[in-house]
This record gives sequence, structure tokens and C-alpha cells, in this order.
Amino acid sequence: MLFRSETPERMPPAREVFLYFLLLGFINVGGPVAQITMMYNNMVERNHWLSKDRFVKIMGFTHMLPGPEALQLAIYVGYLKKGVLGGIIAGLTFIIPGALIMVLLSHLYVTYGNLPFVNDVLYILKPAVLGIIAAGIIKLGKAAITNVRLAAILITATLAMLFLKIDFLVILFLAGLVNLLLTIRLPSLNSAMGMIPVLIGGLKGGFFTDEKWLQMIWLFLKTGLFSFGGAYASLAFLQRGAVDQFHWLTAEQLLDGVALSVATPGPFMLFTTFVGYLAGGITGAVIATFFVFLPSFVFVLLGARYIEQVQNNRSVQAFLAGISAGVVGVILVVSFDLIPSAVVGASSIIIALLAFTLITFFKADVAKVALGTIFAGIIYAALQSI
Repeated sequence: MLFRSETPERMPPAREVFLYFLLLGFINVGGPVAQITMMYNNMVERNHWLSKDRFVKIMGFTHMLPGPEALQLAIYVGYLKKGVLGGIIAGLTFIIPGALIMVLLSHLYVTYGNLPFVNDVLYILKPAVLGIIAAGIIKLGKAAITNVRLAAILITATLAMLFLKIDFLVILFLAGLVNLLLTIRLPSLNSAMGMIPVLIGGLKGGFFTDEKWLQMIWLFLKTGLFSFGGAYASLAFLQRGAVDQFHWLTAEQLLDGVALSVATPGPFMLFTTFVGYLAGGITGAVIATFFVFLPSFVFVLLGARYIEQVQNNRSVQAFLAGISAGVVGVILVVSFDLIPSAVVGASSIIIALLAFTLITFFKADVAKVALGTIFAGIIYAALQSI
């Protein structure tokens, strides 16, 4: 037992746990908020697998990690039931159904993506996705910016990205380092600043080769390693890497992948599977899916037993808080690049604002907004074909 709790917990047989995550893998549409809500309803309120206290503490742990929180929660529960093997099985059953669906949709997209019907559906869906992303930025910002210092880090990161074109990893590293140093009040920044050239040199040399598969492995691995803030942060890495640097797809195609991910079950970050497929077919999709989610498995399975120490470590908390503030700025900058392909007229603006308003001000379920938009897109496409 990693936590003490006065509330009785009745963890069911392993078969029931893994069948639940397999079922969830097929129905968990709507992104992390919807997925975590589903888990809470089943694990805490309905079946009492976990106490409320334990669930909240696990969520606190996963929010400190890069990558998708809902997947990490599934891995953690599997770990509680059957150790490392249980964590791996729970995570895989949560991912695989959605990944298979995404591969199929990616194939259909490549084959039929230029058909008018598909374009008409995406015409409605893409601006709605932009509204969902904007709502996510607001939500992440509220969670990450808890004081004036973090707000300053956010503003500085955003300006550095916009005007100085500094690399994402450098931005995130510096954001975490600055907040750490200011929090623990070290007397000088000189030693930390001396580390920056080393980091930049490591990023520019040695990691990337002319081999496409190695380029893909590193891009998706670093996306999984540094995506503090989950899917929206991973979007930033893929925009800069897959679109701007390697030109495996366009910004418009990336947004199409995000739209498909919103419409399918599984972690929101499964749009990385779409990117991998467009970059390298089935092999690319497997590489993308494996390496982007690998860090989540490693972090949870290695860190679960030390969760109390990690949560109470002031230095770790300060570093991650700074990174989270930097992530908000990174996501904001990348979102600007997606606007031209999503907003193509007054109707697109209205759709984006409607999705944003429903989620932000009326607290609408992201899954219902996504499904409603998909339905509206199908109707619109059908009417256009008449």
C-alpha cells in the first residue's frame, strides 16, 4: 500500500481490472478530463477500487509527469494490482484500441483525404478543435500559473519563442531552472547559465542523423519525455519537428490529425500515431506510438513507490512548476500556427468561439462537444453533396 486511507478499498480480480481498461480503450472519447472523470466514477464512486484520497494523490503524481495523465493513472492502477506487468498490461489495453482505430483512420485519410465529403466534415471539425485547444490553454494556464513569478516565466517564454525563435527544449529547461533557482534562492545564476551551451550543443549535435527512422524515434521520444501539460504540449513538439523541421506533413494535416484524435477513443496524444503514419506508413505509426508513450510507462512504474518523496520534494516541485509555466507559452505560440488552416471565414470563427465558450464558460463535456461537432460536420457534408 502506497497510501494510508481510512476508506475501505476493494480492488477486484486482475481480469476485471484489465477488461475494464480494455473497454475504456474503446469508449474513452473526449480527452483527459472526460477519461479521468470516467475512471473516477467507476473506481471511486461506483466500485470503490480506490478511496477518494488515494485517487487524488495518484492524480497529483501524474500531473507532475510529462505525457497523458489518464494513461498514467491506468498504468498506476494496474501496478497496484499486479506490479510492473500489471501496469504494462493496463496501459496497453488503454492505448491499443484507439491506436488501431487511428491507424485505420490515417489510412483512410491518406487514401480519401481529398474527397469533398471528408474535407466538408473537417471544415466543421477543425475550427472546433481550435476552440477546444484554446479552452485547454485556459485550463492549463489556471493550473500552472499560481503566482506572479510563474506568470513572468510564461510571458518570457512566449516572447522568446515568438521573437528569438529559441528551441522548445531550451525554453522548457530554462523555465524550470529559473523557477527552481528563484524558489530555493541560490545566490547566483552563473553556474546554471553555464549549463545552457552544453544543452544547446547536445540538442543540435549527435541526436539527429540522416536516417529517417532515427529522426522519428528521437522526435517522438523527446515529445513523450518533455510534454509537460500532456497532448497540447506534444502538439508543440510535432509542429516544430514533424512540420517545420522535417516536413513530413503540413500544419493543416497536423490539425486534421488532431481533429481525428478528438473524434476517436484513447489518449488525445494518439494524433502522434497519425503523424507517424503520414511520415512512414505502418512502421512510422508503430514507432510514433511506442516512443511517445514509452516515457509514461517508465516514469510511472519507476516512480510509483517513491510518490510521497517526490511530492514533498521542494526542488522537484519548483522545477516542474517552472516547466509547466513555460509549456503554456509554448502551446500558445504553436496554436498561432494552426489558425490559418482552421479559420477560413466567418463561419469558422463562430464554430471555434462556440466550442471554446461551451467548454470554458458552460463547462460542457469535451467529449460531447467533439461528438456534436462531428455529427454537425457529417450533416454539413451530406447537405453539400446534395
